[in-house]
Amino acid sequence: MQNFEERSATQYILQKHHLLTGSQSESVLQVVNDIIALHATSAATPYLSLFSRMKNFQRKHLDEEFYVKRSLVRLKCMRGTLFITSTRLAPMLYQATKFSESQLLKRIQTWGILPSEYRELTRELHSILRGGGKTLPQIRKALPRELVRSVERRVGKVVYKMTNVNVVLASMIRRGMVVSEKGVETFRTTQANCYVLFQEIYPKLNLESIESEEAKALLVERYVKVFGPVTEDDIAWWTGFSKTELKNALAAMTKELLSVKISGLKGDYRMLKTDYEQLAKFKPKETRSISLLPYEDPYTKGYKERERLIDTETEKTAYAGGAVQPTMLLNGKIIGTWNGNIEEGKGPIKLRFFLEPEKEVKREIVQKARAIGRLMTNEEISVEIER
Repeated sequence: MQNFEERSATQYILQKHHLLTGSQSESVLQVVNDIIALHATSAATPYLSLFSRMKNFQRKHLDEEFYVKRSLVRLKCMRGTLFITSTRLAPMLYQATKFSESQLLKRIQTWGILPSEYRELTRELHSILRGGGKTLPQIRKALPRELVRSVERRVGKVVYKMTNVNVVLASMIRRGMVVSEKGVETFRTTQANCYVLFQEIYPKLNLESIESEEAKALLVERYVKVFGPVTEDDIAWWTGFSKTELKNALAAMTKELLSVKISGLKGDYRMLKTDYEQLAKFKPKETRSISLLPYEDPYTKGYKERERLIDTETEKTAYAGGAVQPTMLLNGKIIGTWNGNIEEGKGPIKLRFFLEPEKEVKREIVQKARAIGRLMTNEEISVEIER
């Protein structure tokens, strides 16, 4: 079994993610395809993830691909999370992670919504959204008042409350019937979503163009290629697959996989044979790579086993409440966090280092933080270092 140095493996992965010095791309579409998808739970994250991976990135570059060319699409897929992916990869992601009709109905019923109510609301919402997108207040205004009611769901001791309209809209997004969008150059999560019928803005995109089992195997293969070397726990966590689903997907690609060891890291790692050959030839660079990554960036969110990214003592600071905070990377390792207020157009940017870095490293990080401020606000934002 081949044993790779951790530094070599990390730099190789950074290169695949366009985060290694000199590996930045000039194409939004190339970056999205190369890393599978951009996390899109926060409206600002896709812009900031691209900014870290591209040369001369401007906000309009993402907006043009997403809103004008429609080469990108926002889907709920892995782990039920919102992502932005390319129309080329969308059928694979959708089919690999979709819920069956029975699974959706079961989830709907946990909110106290019967199948008859669900189907009636789905028909009404489809009719209301036909011919152009609408915000939730506009939708509720158009719906007959007697169809809208409050619902709740208990998970342990926590009770979640919303309306039946919210629940059904979320299921329509999961089914690939509806797309939720913010609008051009919108970074604020608090701004109202606009709900649009999927087929009206992607008339040529067939999410059913691939079978589910094939899609699952292809998704695992692509994840291993993009994030590998990875553990099987990494694969299961990132895809959200059950043990059976993962076992079947891995069985379909047995001949393409190799097991390797990474010095300093526990356990066995899997990677594609073709990727193994590339890593064996790869020579780590002497120059350092520094990145400021946003909330839920694909790189920092891509692994269940995080010892390769961060020390155990500081992990809970960066991975608070299950979500990864905006982070500072030095050669692929998390060395601190920064506040996400800039995602709401608010300064200053505050940097928090776990350990005091070298002066040159600190200077470069401050410069990158100021560049993020200019990207997000079109003005100079002050940068503060928290002690």
